[in-house]
Amino acid sequence: MEEKKIVLAIDDQVQQLNEFNSMLVPRYDLRVVKAASEAISYLNKNRVDVILLDIEMPNISGFEFLDDIRRIPSYIETPIIIISGNTGEEFLKKARNSSANGVLSKPVKSEELIDLIDRSVTARQ
Repeated sequence: MEEKKIVLAIDDQVQQLNEFNSMLVPRYDLRVVKAASEAISYLNKNRVDVILLDIEMPNISGFEFLDDIRRIPSYIETPIIIISGNTGEEFLKKARNSSANGVLSKPVKSEELIDLIDRSVTARQ
């Protein structure tokens, strides 16, 4: 039996984390945190296969977090998928030009998210 991929979802909205849970479990081993600071702490102690990142969070922007994560050697190539309710043209351009592996707009469709996670993990192998 193949081991489930570990997905870390970072979002300050409990409702969004609950939606990720209903979309992704039991296909993936889902871990959730509500803040970038929690995510950094978690990632310093644990391995994950994919990160789902909300960009608009309190205290630190998702873009700053993305830069911080890419400085951790074991996470340089980890797939990171930006998920945001911001659909502005400038924002989307910045998101697509970042070191993220994909960008999805909220509300996220389950099929799109699963497909992007699977493609990201496959591309990394």
